[in-house]
Amino acid sequence: MNQKRKFILFILVVSMMLLSACGSTSEAGSGKSEASSFTINIANMGLPILNVAKEKGWFEEEFTKLGATVAWSNHPAGPPINEGIASKRIDLAVLGEGAVLSGAANNIDVKLISLLSDGVNGVNYLIAPKGSEIKTAIDLKGKQIGVSLGTSHHVFLLKLLDSVGLQQSDVKIVNLTIMDAQPAFQTGQLDAWITADPFADIEVKTNGAILISSGESLNITSPTFYITRGEFAKEHPEAVKVFLQVIEKANQFAKEHHEEFIDLAAKSSGRDRSQVETSASKAEYQSSPTPDEILKELQSSADILTDLKYLTKKIDVKEIVDNTFITGLKK
Repeated sequence: MNQKRKFILFILVVSMMLLSACGSTSEAGSGKSEASSFTINIANMGLPILNVAKEKGWFEEEFTKLGATVAWSNHPAGPPINEGIASKRIDLAVLGEGAVLSGAANNIDVKLISLLSDGVNGVNYLIAPKGSEIKTAIDLKGKQIGVSLGTSHHVFLLKLLDSVGLQQSDVKIVNLTIMDAQPAFQTGQLDAWITADPFADIEVKTNGAILISSGESLNITSPTFYITRGEFAKEHPEAVKVFLQVIEKANQFAKEHHEEFIDLAAKSSGRDRSQVETSASKAEYQSSPTPDEILKELQSSADILTDLKYLTKKIDVKEIVDNTFITGLKK
């Protein structure tokens, strides 16, 4: 083989080695990228704050910086969200006290990372149809009451019954989501209904329903929380922090651009604007560390549910609270 052919062969061999090395480097780099990318699963129950943040694309914008994509899911109540957390299909969400407590009792990996609302206003209403003989809570004995079991509405009903010396066994519970309970209530299939705004407001103002009792009238808290799946928080603490930062941004936007906030919330939910206005104005949204007084009320609810055998074991609510993320943002 002459010198020229040897030189050409040498060049070909070196080129192939370089290409192979580049390919390996590229594959390694690609593998690293895939390993660092992840999906953040956010569940919503129609909360205006989350709806507006979604419409604005704020979560997607911020999570992209972490190499993450966002997957949304919508749910009518808390129990399905608990199921999603248990199966690792939900990472971040909003939950009321009923779902929080039933989840904790069933060892679902939930951490309360911020208080959204104390739930005194706009969350719990006991209403009866127009012309009903039900005037007070004591009149509920033997009546059919629509309520979604395992939710904050269920906890409110139990506390309401207890306040007048009744138990759950004294009434007939019809387990319905809000969307299923509304037509049942309107067609006379229910004697009473535990619901929230804007549904209570609609029934009272439009259909002549009677407001029997409420969280406001009895000063019964019904806290709602921003929550995360515990394992997710350990793996992606920066994502939990960003989630709360976006919530704070949305809360600020609601205060400074109220009309636009309501417009976007109505657009996202498909609800009438006036309905969104009613529920949002009463809810008093926030994002703050869960204070001791709320924890005390939450523990009281847990003890009541345990005594009534609805929860299968006693729980210490302090074990499911993690204020470190929100307190870090407030500094």
